[in-house]
Amino acid sequence: MTATITLPFLPIYLVDFFGSTLMIIMSAVAFYYARRLLRLEPKNFLWTFFFWLTMTVMALAVSRSLWHLLRYLFILGGLNSAWRALSPYSGSINSITFCVAAATVFYYHNTEKVVATVQRDAESLRRAHVELAAAHAALHQLNLTLEERVEKRASELRLSEEKFRGFFEGSKDMIYFCDAAGRFCDINESGLRLLGVERREDLVGQALAEFFLDQARGAQYLALLAADGHVKDFEAEFVGREEGSLYLMITASTITDRAGAIQGCQGIAKDLTHFKKMMEQLVHSEKMTSVGQLAAGVAHEINTPLGIILGYAQLLEEDFAEQTEVHETLRIIEKQAKICRRIVADLLNFSRQTQEHNKLPGDLNQSLEEVLAIVNHTLNMDHIFVHRCLAENLPKTCFDNERLRQVFVNLLANAHHAIGSEGIIGVWSRWHEEIGQIEIVIGDSGTGIPPEQLGRIFDPFYTTKGVGKGTGLGLSVSFGIIKDHNGRIEVKSPPQEPELAALDIHTTFHVFLPLIAADQK
Repeated sequence: MTATITLPFLPIYLVDFFGSTLMIIMSAVAFYYARRLLRLEPKNFLWTFFFWLTMTVMALAVSRSLWHLLRYLFILGGLNSAWRALSPYSGSINSITFCVAAATVFYYHNTEKVVATVQRDAESLRRAHVELAAAHAALHQLNLTLEERVEKRASELRLSEEKFRGFFEGSKDMIYFCDAAGRFCDINESGLRLLGVERREDLVGQALAEFFLDQARGAQYLALLAADGHVKDFEAEFVGREEGSLYLMITASTITDRAGAIQGCQGIAKDLTHFKKMMEQLVHSEKMTSVGQLAAGVAHEINTPLGIILGYAQLLEEDFAEQTEVHETLRIIEKQAKICRRIVADLLNFSRQTQEHNKLPGDLNQSLEEVLAIVNHTLNMDHIFVHRCLAENLPKTCFDNERLRQVFVNLLANAHHAIGSEGIIGVWSRWHEEIGQIEIVIGDSGTGIPPEQLGRIFDPFYTTKGVGKGTGLGLSVSFGIIKDHNGRIEVKSPPQEPELAALDIHTTFHVFLPLIAADQK
């Protein structure tokens, strides 16, 4: 029986034919785009689901549409029997492709996970976009203010450096930096002056420990710094200025890196030299005061019986003829009693150093000339030359002439004793306008004073002369007289001035007296 296509069914057949063709084309296009998405992100769960779903849908569309198209072709070709033979296969293939599509959907049944993944990805993208926008805005603002910030930071660094440099260079204390080996890296001008170094380059690279007068003290400083990381109020005597000892009090700390390794140290050293001298003078002054009080008491107690002994000795001398043994013995008693009386007189003078005396305006140069005239003959006998260098512009001041002459006589007598014979004694007078003081210098070319004796020469009863040649009160009395004139007396052995060294002067006594007007005495 031949099948014919009647006109009423023709539109249906055409729609079925072209719809099947369009289904194949659209499913292929969907599969193509799903495959491209999967290639872009192979691990994306959603794109994988779309790929397998579009593939099964395309298989179903091809299976169903292809059999529809074959059906029309067989029927239009008059091959009904062939179609009836193939139609069961069409249904089977359609069923299989439908089951595969259903299995694919069932396999990816958990769409909540897909949605959650999509939402998380979308949220991550949104946050990344917000952060990127904020970073972009911050970067834009930074670019706008970068030059201003750099200039502000540079200004702050310059100000900080200026503050540090001002403190470093303006400090009157020694500020220094050392490397890990204890060698100087930098030091301020005050430190250079204290250590007696002119240029910083001459000091950089030298070890700080070399400037300690006592090397054991320097080793102790380094040990404490290494052990504790700092030292505080560490006092030591240094090799420094030419005018004498240099006492410094050091406070220092180590400089370490992030790992704690010592890279160097930094420290401040305060000059205690003047303080030390003032303390020594204060202690000496207190000691002199105590000894003076004791001497006054002893002198008064001895003076009475001594006068009696001397009086009776003189009376007894009148009872015996001269040249007799008894008379000579009495003369020895009288002589020794007079020596004792002179010692007692020195003791009384020593104890009365703070009492008021007759201070009148006068010329110190004239007083020196008078004393030199007295001792000149004795010095010439021992071939001792006196070098005079008296300032012509020396101003007049108020002083007790008799007592200062006693000081000058004591100093010249000590110089004579230090030389013995054949030497030189120098006498200088100077006016220091900047400090308002007159300086009298008396030096000698003797053997000098050992360092261990320099601190004791002004002590009462201390003497290096032989028995019967000195009482040890001369310098003590002189010290008190100068102190009573608001002055001071210093000794240097050897002196540092080139003028004195050129004359072979080994010891100098420096007397400083303030300028006192008549209405201030």
